[in-house]
Amino acid sequence: MKVSVLTPDLSHNCLGRAHVLAELLERYYDVEIVGPKLRGDVWKPLQEEHEYKGIETSERIYDFTRKVPGLLSSISGDVIYASKPKVSSYGMGLLSVARDERPLLLDVDDWESGFFYGAHGRFYTYAWAVPRLINANSFYYTRILERFSTLADARTVSNHFLKEKFGGTVIPHVRDTDVFDPDRYDKVDARKRFDLPEEETLVMFSGTPRPHKGVDDLVRGVSSLNKEDVRVVVIGAHESPYTKELKRIGGDKLILRGQQPFDQLPAWIAAADIIAIPQKDTSGTKGQLPAKVFDAMAMAKPIIATAVGDLPIVLDDSGKLVEPDSPAAIAAAIEELMENPEKRITMGEAARKRCVENYSFDAMAPKLKGIIEKAA
Repeated sequence: MKVSVLTPDLSHNCLGRAHVLAELLERYYDVEIVGPKLRGDVWKPLQEEHEYKGIETSERIYDFTRKVPGLLSSISGDVIYASKPKVSSYGMGLLSVARDERPLLLDVDDWESGFFYGAHGRFYTYAWAVPRLINANSFYYTRILERFSTLADARTVSNHFLKEKFGGTVIPHVRDTDVFDPDRYDKVDARKRFDLPEEETLVMFSGTPRPHKGVDDLVRGVSSLNKEDVRVVVIGAHESPYTKELKRIGGDKLILRGQQPFDQLPAWIAAADIIAIPQKDTSGTKGQLPAKVFDAMAMAKPIIATAVGDLPIVLDDSGKLVEPDSPAAIAAAIEELMENPEKRITMGEAARKRCVENYSFDAMAPKLKGIIEKAA
């Protein structure tokens, strides 16, 4: 049996979720990843991970609609699995099964409407979104497809907040713990390889820095510490007003690096002493579970995370939870772990054990297989 995993944009970090779903399914089925390239090339970290079936277009309705026939003809699976309730993924899935009846599954890993509400407020969003109706994946179209999520034969979600909204089965952003294995990497070697300070405590954030992810709280927290031997490392940064603000806040306490190939991510994580996941508490982040928590857990790193969404459930007692939107709370947690190296080790070991047992490919692949088989 062949499964077509549909992503809304091959050139965006949303490809990460489709990649995880595809890797889980490849244990049992022939799998293809299909989607438009709305921003040019395939998203850099995953460019070499698959042979993608993509068509270059843009999000503008008048351009996108001309490429719809080509996208539909690229979908060749016996089962269609759409990532996100977006026109360019779930919308294509609905059109495809209307033309050629097949099982259609929907995966929801973010509350897309919530990001709009968090950025603009609920009332203003409805006005702000009107002129953006020229974009295929804009608010109103996404909102409609969220409401039509029940048309799918089965639904999966990444966290419990989304389960309450959309139903379905929780499939978190899991990791291959045989690849993300701390025994395969050396911290000293990794720091030399990536030209990172060898003697300082490095608190790492991996991912595209955006305001809702709270990286500014992390940078402010570290900058407030009366310590010379600690720095923040952000991997996945790109030029943006927010990144410029981080530079202003952090100064020489901040090390910024760009997007990295996914296969190098375990080595980057190995170079860190502490991993921080400082999510802010917004309508969007309530429905989001950062994949980076599983990277860190698999690599046996001590984790400081804000108590937002499913992070307390995922970490349980294997991480240090702090209140969101509080640089002071983050700073206190970092200082505590800096002064207790043995605690860092025990936390990391507990996190890896929990990841292997609950959030690994081995743990989750059979569960997803069962969902596919039932839908098919």
